[in-house]
Amino acid sequence: MSQLSFTPQVCEAGPFRGYAKLHWIRAAAERRRDEKVGSLFHHLGVDNLRQAFRELDGSRACGVDGVTKQQYHVKLEDNLRALHSTIRCGGWRPRPSREVLIPKPRGGTRPLAVGCLEDKIVQTLTARVLEAVYEPLFHRHSYGFRRGKSAHQALGRLRSVINARKKKCVVVEMDIEKFFNSVDHEWLLQKLKLKIADEHFLRLISRMLRGSILHEDGTLADSERGTPQGSPVSPMLANICLHHLLDGWFDAEFAGQGEFVRYADDAVFVFTDADVAQRFQASLQIRLKEAGLSLNIAKSAIVPFSSSAPKGIVSFLGFDFFWGKDRDGGRLLKLKTAAKRLHRSMQAFTDWVKDARNSKPLRKLWDDAAARLRGHFSYFGVRSNEAKLNHFHFVCIGALFKWLNRRSQKRSFTWVQFKRKLYFNPLPLPQRGDDLIDLTSEHHAVRKHQPKSRMREIRTSGSVRSLNRSTDRLRFT
Repeated sequence: MSQLSFTPQVCEAGPFRGYAKLHWIRAAAERRRDEKVGSLFHHLGVDNLRQAFRELDGSRACGVDGVTKQQYHVKLEDNLRALHSTIRCGGWRPRPSREVLIPKPRGGTRPLAVGCLEDKIVQTLTARVLEAVYEPLFHRHSYGFRRGKSAHQALGRLRSVINARKKKCVVVEMDIEKFFNSVDHEWLLQKLKLKIADEHFLRLISRMLRGSILHEDGTLADSERGTPQGSPVSPMLANICLHHLLDGWFDAEFAGQGEFVRYADDAVFVFTDADVAQRFQASLQIRLKEAGLSLNIAKSAIVPFSSSAPKGIVSFLGFDFFWGKDRDGGRLLKLKTAAKRLHRSMQAFTDWVKDARNSKPLRKLWDDAAARLRGHFSYFGVRSNEAKLNHFHFVCIGALFKWLNRRSQKRSFTWVQFKRKLYFNPLPLPQRGDDLIDLTSEHHAVRKHQPKSRMREIRTSGSVRSLNRSTDRLRFT
């Protein structure tokens, strides 16, 4: 008697496209919000492991084993079956993650954990399973590391909340001290048990949290606290932690007294009463201690922010909120790139040109410069921020001209030659008018119109006469 082959039902559309039955978990979790999920471990099958492998970025750094995505793909099916067998028998444990120290803009370093490829596969699939379980439960004003949510939506929501309280507005800025390195493992696992009843799946998460870290000095140490940054499952665990620690607690204790907007561990709370804001900040410090966390007092503040008498600015996600004036002389809430963030971005572009000017051909260097400018403008290109966008563009063009002329003792460009290069190979310009992102609310954090084509501006016969007639249109004369 021949065995019947079983093909799991794979989702063909939506956020779980390519995964088997994870969309069923999402639908069941949405219908039964107050019930526990009983069985999740069997979803770590070969088909889902294969899809998790496909999601991995092959250009990322390798772990301690040195295996790349291309090397693992040579015997992919055999590798995945062996990995599944190890997981199923309970023998899977993450290998030590390689620590990489990333310099912080304000001094110090941020440790990133670079895991092995097989560990990344398991962690990616675990994160997707947790997403299916918890996504229907997350607060609607939580925007970090969630599909369909963005930083621009968070900024639009904060703008709407402040505008609604413009006559009496008090803002509490929150900064958690080393959040990803300080979360208490036992506390987090207890919160996971409130929704997940599968002990095998919880044991897998516990092993991920307590994996070893190979430090840069060669020492090996177990992770006793925190969720390792760089791990694919870390953002989801961070959201679950803050969902229990902040979102639900705020709705229970301060509903009707204020609003909040959270992007991962960066959150802003808006009140109308200064006494309530002070009481909230005191309660927040006590609340964070339950998970082994603490408030960074130096970066947290209470800012009176009414439109008539603001006493400071509100910083959130690289932007500064401030009260400006509209055309009629009234008060208007505006955004601009935060001064420290702008200086950091300009310095990063200058350092990159300085370091790469001799290591890459000019065409590649030009393409990389365009990508960096485009990335900055796509994020910071919001309405009322035109001045900071133009400032960034002006400084970057000046740095490019300066350091390209220092590739050797002979100058590469005169200013006229450099303008000619920019004319025939234009770099991205800051958006203007309707091309800027409209942040009137979280639901309209989009461009009203698609950017218009600039092909007509760069069409030319290439003659010197046509170049001289058109260089006056350039914004960097």
